[in-house]
Amino acid sequence: MVIHPLPTNNSAPLAIAVAPDGVVWFLEETTNRLGSYDPSSGAFQEFLIPSTHSTPQALISDAEGNIWFTELSTNKLAELPRGTSEVVEHAVPSLPIALGSTTQELDCGPSALAEDGSGNIWFTCLFSNQIDEYLPTRGTFASFNLPVFPSGPAGLAFDSDGTLWFTAADADMLGKATVSQLVNGTSSGISEFAPVNQTYIFEFTQQGFPLGGTTTTESSLPTPTGIALDSSGRLWITEHVDSSFDSYSPSTGSLVKYWTSQTHGAYGFHVTFPNGIAVAKDGSVWIAEHYGNRVAEFNPSSGQLTEYPACCSPTYGGIYSLVLANGTPWFVEVQGNSIGEMNPSVDASPVTVNLPTSGAVPGLDGILVFPMTFSEAGSAASSTRLALDISGISSSGALENMTASFSNRTLVVQPGRSLDSDLTLSTENLASGTYYLTLTASSSPLDVLHSIILKLTVTGGGQTWLLPALVAVAVILVGLPSLVWLRRRSGVRGRGRRVLAHLLPFTVPARVQRNP
Repeated sequence: MVIHPLPTNNSAPLAIAVAPDGVVWFLEETTNRLGSYDPSSGAFQEFLIPSTHSTPQALISDAEGNIWFTELSTNKLAELPRGTSEVVEHAVPSLPIALGSTTQELDCGPSALAEDGSGNIWFTCLFSNQIDEYLPTRGTFASFNLPVFPSGPAGLAFDSDGTLWFTAADADMLGKATVSQLVNGTSSGISEFAPVNQTYIFEFTQQGFPLGGTTTTESSLPTPTGIALDSSGRLWITEHVDSSFDSYSPSTGSLVKYWTSQTHGAYGFHVTFPNGIAVAKDGSVWIAEHYGNRVAEFNPSSGQLTEYPACCSPTYGGIYSLVLANGTPWFVEVQGNSIGEMNPSVDASPVTVNLPTSGAVPGLDGILVFPMTFSEAGSAASSTRLALDISGISSSGALENMTASFSNRTLVVQPGRSLDSDLTLSTENLASGTYYLTLTASSSPLDVLHSIILKLTVTGGGQTWLLPALVAVAVILVGLPSLVWLRRRSGVRGRGRRVLAHLLPFTVPARVQRNP
């Protein structure tokens, strides 16, 4: 990981993009500027945004290298044409919006951005509850109403068929727009829905909408923000309110929830607030942990999760958004006043996991014990210190209706030797369903977190457990010539309105978990 401090102090970089020529672009929120960094020369440039206090939000580069960004406070879409030095602003028209029996004219509040492959620019309207399209060749706008109010559209992504997917953070929903069916000024061709995972069902109560009333939504997706698609058409989503990220299959309608590691109060936060998200060509999912202060890489095939800390700063950097360019993740540190890059061939941990087999244990409440052995293969110059942890189930990752203990939570593995540690999971009336637990081993002094995902299925109202046993997990510690093995030894014993971003004007609705 390499950090590049910005030339202007306290600029609060919020969004990042990489142009086809490799130049990295970013928005400076507090200094009201558009910035660029040329990796080949190491040179920075800054361009003043004409409108003062514009609150620049999102940023993309189109295929021609033109830079586009949104101005939340001034209701404008801005561009820096390729090869020029003057930012051009386009005023987004305000349109009458039907709110119940009344009609109001609301500013758009441009936020998230996407390009549709034909040169047209799409963006979300936070204030007017719309998604807009801008046609650069004509200089015209079209506005499409969202059927749910308020939706709080937060992220956009086109799939391979040209369908536009979006996150509705205020409605705890996902949405899709069939572009060929869209009609200017209407909600035709747009649908919104709340994905449900039977293990995690919440009821969200929003006060004041519509028009002084109360709306209750049953969903399993609290405050979805970032969105990206993989090559199979699966959606990957971040929840900028807790420590979860999700995958959603449009073909089956299934939602799977994963957890990052726990913060345990680091930097004063008890949640990691995943935000920016991108999917690489190899299928790996990269996530910016806003409060966790880490960049995470998740391999869906192996269930491996690696979380890298912010480099070169002893304080909180605030990794907020990221983008992939030729396999290299670039990200911003809002509080750290920096942009950063990772070299996957150097920074990425070659963690390998053999997928577990299944076992069954009956009982209303269960105790499951997983014996594990850690050892070093190869020649190591010094011992390796590991600290074990686990997360899942609750919004922060702290276990609920379940406790976990390790016979040895901290291990100092000597070269050529092995150590054992038993993981014991004890449940108390844990509802039936499928859970994904994140088992983590952190290495010192690198502070890289290496995790694997354990899939836990409880059936029969908690009377039967089917828990895949951990078979063979190899962790190569970055910067160390040692190989640490985690393997199963023998058998299984057992018995019986909210905050979208740090500046956006949303409130957090009440949330009540319904026991399925």
